[in-house]
Amino acid sequence: MRTALVGLLALLVVGLPVLPHGATGAPADTPLRVMIVGDSISQGAAGDATWRYWFWRELRRQRVRVDLVGPERLPKGRQPRYEARRLRFDRDHAARSGTTVDYHLKRITERMRTYRPRVVVVEVGINDIFRGDSAARVADDLRRLLNRIWARSRSTRVVLAELPPVQGNPRAHRVSARANALLEDRYADHPRVVMVRNRTETRQPWIPREHTTDGLHPNATGQTLLAQRFAEAFHRAGLLPEHPRAYRVRAWRPAIVPHVRRSGRRVTIDWSRAWREVRMTDVRVLLSRPDGWQVRDQGEHAARRKRVTRTLPRGTYRVQLVPRRNAMVGLPGPAVTVRVP
Repeated sequence: MRTALVGLLALLVVGLPVLPHGATGAPADTPLRVMIVGDSISQGAAGDATWRYWFWRELRRQRVRVDLVGPERLPKGRQPRYEARRLRFDRDHAARSGTTVDYHLKRITERMRTYRPRVVVVEVGINDIFRGDSAARVADDLRRLLNRIWARSRSTRVVLAELPPVQGNPRAHRVSARANALLEDRYADHPRVVMVRNRTETRQPWIPREHTTDGLHPNATGQTLLAQRFAEAFHRAGLLPEHPRAYRVRAWRPAIVPHVRRSGRRVTIDWSRAWREVRMTDVRVLLSRPDGWQVRDQGEHAARRKRVTRTLPRGTYRVQLVPRRNAMVGLPGPAVTVRVP
């Protein structure tokens, strides 16, 4: 009887899906299929490069073949585009702005079946807290999400992000920190999970006033820092050979272009197309002459205003737009020339 029990236990242990460091269960010559499941932080807003771009670029730099998969391709917006109109990268993802864990619980089984990822990145949970959920509830919902992933594929690795800090919302900040502590206790030593230290890493720490547009969502620099943290998690999991170098301090460059119309000396500067393509809260209009003389600045305009009309003296003018999204100010876009006779 003792021999039989030992043999049975051995079979059970052998049957556990514990993978060696870096293993994903896929042949070495096939691209690593990665599905990013998340909320607005991962989908991004219209006019963002998104952390997904900088993460993909880092994998390419390290010559790691990756296939990002999922049903979505764009950031959130009216007629959204990425920061650069022709930003070339693998855009597929499974993130949706404003979503909770429950939204993804209802869809994860079908998406696992459809996209067959070997790695699932999970970045979700903060919207649950905004809606009043407790830390224990969020941690338990995330446990259910991971279990559904493994119910479909026991060998899938999960890269689990910490819930972000929230500047300006003390309750959400406290509850998200408690949820992270519960997730750390549950998954820090789990053989199929690697935690992303996007909140608790002390080297180049996440500072909301420096890395976000509004205390939560990443700005242009923050997107590269998030990419760095996700890539570091992949490196710890053995999925990237080198320590990543994704982080950089950078300006926002959506390069928005005005449509300029003239009627006599009245010049209308219209940014309605840019407002549909790029999420921005305010716009500054720069008017300058070829000799460098600049028309007196009249301040910023609410982006939803979409246009402004100025009466100008005779001359030739260069018109540029400077976008702002809350605390993130972009660089001036390409100039359009208008002549006032």
